Amino acid sequence: MKPAASRRKRKEKYRQIAHTADLGLRIWGDSREELFENAGAALTAVLTDRRRLRRQKTAEILLVAPDLEALLVAWLNYLLYLYDVDAFLGREFKVLELTPQRLAARARGETYDPDRHVSRTAVKAATYHHLEIAKRNGRWQATVILDL
Repeated sequence: MKPAASRRKRKEKYRQIAHTADLGLRIWGDSREELFENAGAALTAVLTDRRRLRRQKTAEILLVAPDLEALLVAWLNYLLYLYDVDAFLGREFKVLELTPQRLAARARGETYDPDRHVSRTAVKAATYHHLEIAKRNGRWQATVILDL
């Protein structure tokens, strides 16, 4: 068996973490922008199999919030809004501008099709419960709890 260090050559982008009633995500990125992009990918992976999504539609997103943590919650909740209202699921996310109070991003994906896409976990909202964004060991890390 390979040593643990060699098994983890790929940098983690996100991982589900144990939480009693809801679903927790731990998300990483080499920059704050990449952290938000990986958060979008993590949310989509909770909802469906991202690999089956095509890049047919683009959603331009502009959000404002009081701080970076609130901006992360707003980002995830807006992606849920796009899914709930337009059945849009993003496969690829690109942060165009990010400050502690403002996010401009582009999501590329497609409309949910029950004949082609697996429906996984229904998510109501991203929450502020145990919300944290910090730089650790040279990488950005976020913890966010999703209300199911």
